[in-house]
Order: sequence, then C-alpha cells, then structure tokens
Amino acid sequence: MIFLEKIIVSVLSALILSLTFAFSEYTPVAEQQAGVGYFSFTGLLFIYFIYSCPVYLIGGSIYSYFADIYLNQIQFRNKLLKYVTEFIVYVVGGLLIIGIFLILLGGYNSASNIYMIFLFGAVASLLFFHSSLAWKKTMEFLAR
Repeated sequence: MIFLEKIIVSVLSALILSLTFAFSEYTPVAEQQAGVGYFSFTGLLFIYFIYSCPVYLIGGSIYSYFADIYLNQIQFRNKLLKYVTEFIVYVVGGLLIIGIFLILLGGYNSASNIYMIFLFGAVASLLFFHSSLAWKKTMEFLAR
C-alpha cells in the first residue's frame, strides 16, 4: 500500500512540475509571431510529463520508499526537527537521482549548466516531498 502511495505521489508531482514548466514556456496566441513554430500548451504539458514521469516513478518512488523506512525508525523530539531532517534527506536524494541519471545518460559536458541541473533535481525532489506530505494529510483527513 505504501508503494502505491509513492506511485500516486510520483504521478501527481510529475503533473505539477509539467504544468509549471508548460505555463512558463507557453507563448500565448496573441504574442506569437508569424512564421515561427510554437508548441501548444497541451503539447508542452505532454512533453514535460513524458520526460518527468519516468524519473519520478523510477528514481523518486524508490528513493522515497527507502528514505521513509529509515526516517520512520528515528524518534524525533519535535516536528520541526523531523521536517528539517526529511527536507535535507529529500534534497540529497534529488541531487543523487539527478547525478545517477547524468551518469547513465553519458554525463554532461557543460560546467556552466550543471548547477542548474542539480538545482532542478533539488527542486523536483522537494516538490515530491511536499506532495507526499500533502497526500498524507489529505488521506488522514478523509479517514476521519
């Protein structure tokens, strides 16, 4: 059941990330120039979702599953310390997953963009983390 939750959160996170990128990259029809090719909003959403969903499903779900197992074994004294620890663990996970994908895809040659790629990994992992927290709170609320 826990792994099913991770899969649902992965798809939800990929959808949120894809919507965010599609909104930021879409050029409204009124601003489009003649003779220039533009993607539709739906096309952008589909492209971003197709690329982000496997990363979330493979990397995010598996990492989050094991991270939660180990974090649940730790007894925290207060909720803030637990949140900060989970925050750091998920940021490290995002950096690790992006690093693994870069190695598997043959590395990256431009040092100037590597910072942005790792920043993207950290932000994507934090989106997963907060989506997971929201999902747990929603399920607790609905269980009442």
